[in-house]
Amino acid sequence: MIEVPDEYISGRILKNPKVINGKIIRGAIILSQLDYVVETLPKIKDYFYTIERRGWRGLNESKHADIKLVEDLSFWNETIEKFPNAICLDMGPADFVDTDSFYPLREKKKYIGIQISSWDNFKRPFIFISACALLPHRNFIKLGHFVRKGNLEEIAVRNQCLELTKKSGAKIDYPYGNLNDNELMPKSKEEVNRLINSASMGILTSNIEGINRFKMECLAANVPFLVSKDAAYPTKKHINESTGILFEPTPEGLAKAIEELNNKLGSMKPREYILKNTGKKISSGKLREALRKLTKRDNQEFNFEDIEWDGRNESLIWGRKKLFAEIERGLNDKIKGSY
Repeated sequence: MIEVPDEYISGRILKNPKVINGKIIRGAIILSQLDYVVETLPKIKDYFYTIERRGWRGLNESKHADIKLVEDLSFWNETIEKFPNAICLDMGPADFVDTDSFYPLREKKKYIGIQISSWDNFKRPFIFISACALLPHRNFIKLGHFVRKGNLEEIAVRNQCLELTKKSGAKIDYPYGNLNDNELMPKSKEEVNRLINSASMGILTSNIEGINRFKMECLAANVPFLVSKDAAYPTKKHINESTGILFEPTPEGLAKAIEELNNKLGSMKPREYILKNTGKKISSGKLREALRKLTKRDNQEFNFEDIEWDGRNESLIWGRKKLFAEIERGLNDKIKGSY
């Protein structure tokens, strides 16, 4: 079996299993790398309904998923045909954005645009920086974080961004640009919401993502968003006349779109759109109904009325060893009647 790196195993236990009169009532667990986990710990299927979170573009591939969160709807028909026994839902993790934590604040905007992304070349940060340089009368803010704990490549990308910003004269604030890890980065939803609200629009320059959490948090905060025209199908999801603009993937194209969107800010209604169409409450409701179908099929007690998820890993930011140890502990505890 192929070994899966720790950082790719993530998810959340939505509901713990329990035992009533000797009968197991399944819980529900959301996992990335679902097949790897199930094939390494097969009995997990006896105690959990399994939900596949892809969190990226492309086809959902897990053959062990009871429910599939289909983020890339360009593969919707193929997914249904390939996995006829799974329940498919037309949403990804970012569709569960917490609209109670990300909301508009009555504060003066300090920046025209904000970008929050990891220090990776595939995020195409140099398009963002070069576009900002074309708008010397505008102020921007960028936050970068390290996916791989600040390795040499990530540090190099960060340094290149800072150097280009200085050389080009772009007016970009990097409030955490001197950090070499994520230890002091803002982590709470309140902090991130405040940062998002400091800008008039959010900007994403990558083209190979899923729906993108930062985008959805901006929209929930009533901050419209710019996404590249060549972005993956799910990345462009939810960008429409109420929420933002698609731009040509060049510095000139982005600079033009920034000014265009700035002139349309008064007509944008991203939060209204999110509250009507997606977000944690709506998406959690869809997930509950999918679990209801499974419990009816299996003649099980419905045990999921109170579940909700905000799309983040939260309590299941586990490496492989911790993940398996936690699940094993819970499964071995089943005789006590609770997990």
